[in-house]
Amino acid sequence: MKIGVMLRTIDRKRGVGIYTNNLMDHLLPLDEKNEYVLFYYNPESLGRYARYDHVREKLVQPPLSSLTFREFSFPDAASRFIWDQVKIPIEAKREGVDLLFNPADSVPLFAGCKTIMVLHGSEWLTHPQFFKFYDRLYSRIMLPLYYKKANLFITNSDTNKRNFVNFLKVSVDKIKTIYFGVAPRFRRIDDVPFLRTIKENYHLQKFILYVGRIYPGKNFGNIIRAFTKIHTSLPHKIVVVGPPRYGYQSDDFASIEKLGLQDKIIFVGWVPEADLVALYNLADLFIFPSFFESFGIPLLEAMACGCPVIASQTGALPEIAGGAVYLVNPYNPNEIAEAIKKVLTEDKLRKELIEKGLDRAKAFSWEKCARETLALFESLK
Repeated sequence: MKIGVMLRTIDRKRGVGIYTNNLMDHLLPLDEKNEYVLFYYNPESLGRYARYDHVREKLVQPPLSSLTFREFSFPDAASRFIWDQVKIPIEAKREGVDLLFNPADSVPLFAGCKTIMVLHGSEWLTHPQFFKFYDRLYSRIMLPLYYKKANLFITNSDTNKRNFVNFLKVSVDKIKTIYFGVAPRFRRIDDVPFLRTIKENYHLQKFILYVGRIYPGKNFGNIIRAFTKIHTSLPHKIVVVGPPRYGYQSDDFASIEKLGLQDKIIFVGWVPEADLVALYNLADLFIFPSFFESFGIPLLEAMACGCPVIASQTGALPEIAGGAVYLVNPYNPNEIAEAIKKVLTEDKLRKELIEKGLDRAKAFSWEKCARETLALFESLK
């Protein structure tokens, strides 16, 4: 079987990018029976998997990416849409692809072959207010068409699966839950000189860690509101890994300065992965009170590194956590504050969360994700 893979999202730093990179890193050495044609959007991706004899890489240039009209650039969203719906079907037919797989949220409507797509998040169904109007409009119009067209779907949690079945009436027989994994490099480390270097580089002592982009759905505002209630009784700062995204609430950032917390909240943006592993190991607590997560990769990363976790009791986080984290109501800053204080001050609770988290993280691997994905490919032969 010849399998085409649409790798437009492989260069993203988090979320879909992490999934795509890790899946392909494990799928290609696992499956040498099938032939793979990898379609790239970014020319810098070429050569990534050239070492495999059963893999052929092909750049499919983004359409009209440099077109301007009266100083307005051709919208990137339109360029991606044409790439998905026009250029990829042409290339898939030219290559004689039997199955086309997209690790992101679309399939070509006129692919001329069998298709599988990955449904990453159902937040746009449960919390549409966190998305731009045209993103919501696109989802409402296009995703139902993709659902009708695709032969099978993969999603990353049973919570997500239920949402798609209930909201969009996707047939339960066409959608398969395949959990994401956690890379082996996310683990407890005892390289004291390296950890000391990271602490010095980021000017850290005791800290609480948050990892993720900042926008209303991630509930960063309630992290700040909770922290204001307890920061004077704790020696900890908050380290924030990740940038703001569309819709982030500037009032939350203004309140940091207004409350005199600017020296206690450290924004570092995205960091190299080795540094991120060290930060999980160094942190006294990882906090992740999103209003809704379809999976929550940082949750697994923190647990695998032996960092105790506070997370929301909403969305898929309880499903993924499996009883190994301290769950809170994300809408209640007082409850979040109390949880932070308890985890940081009660040694027995802290030790229990660390041990349970390490054990739970072992249930998730990218190799398992790749094997289950391959089995789904094989079912369409």
